Amino acid sequence: MDIEFLDQDGAHVARIVGDLDGNTAPDAEARIMEYARQHDRLVLDLAACGYVSSAGLRVLLMLGKQLKAQGGRWALAGVSAEIADVMDMTGFSSFFTLCPDVAAAAQTLSTTP
Repeated sequence: MDIEFLDQDGAHVARIVGDLDGNTAPDAEARIMEYARQHDRLVLDLAACGYVSSAGLRVLLMLGKQLKAQGGRWALAGVSAEIADVMDMTGFSSFFTLCPDVAAAAQTLSTTP
C-alpha cells in the first residue's frame, strides 16, 4: 500500500494505492491523519484501492471524526462496488459522502458549507 498526497481538481487529495487492511492501516492512519491536520477539506481517493478491511474502515471513521472536530469536510472518491457493498452491509455508508471520482468529490466539497 502507498499513499500519494496531491492537489487535484482544486482539492487536497490523499490517494490510497493498494489494500487498506490490518497490515497497512496503522501506517495509513498516521500519514493520512497528519495530512488532514493541515487541510480542512479532503478527498480520499480509493480508485486504486482494491480492498478495505475492518481495520481500514476504522481508519476512515477516525479520519472523519478528526475532520469533523476541526470543522472540516471530506468525501470518498472512486469507491469500487465491492468496497461500497462492505460499507452498505456494515452500515458505514451513511457516514461517508461517496463520489464517483476526484472531480465530483472536489465539486461536492466546494459547493457545500
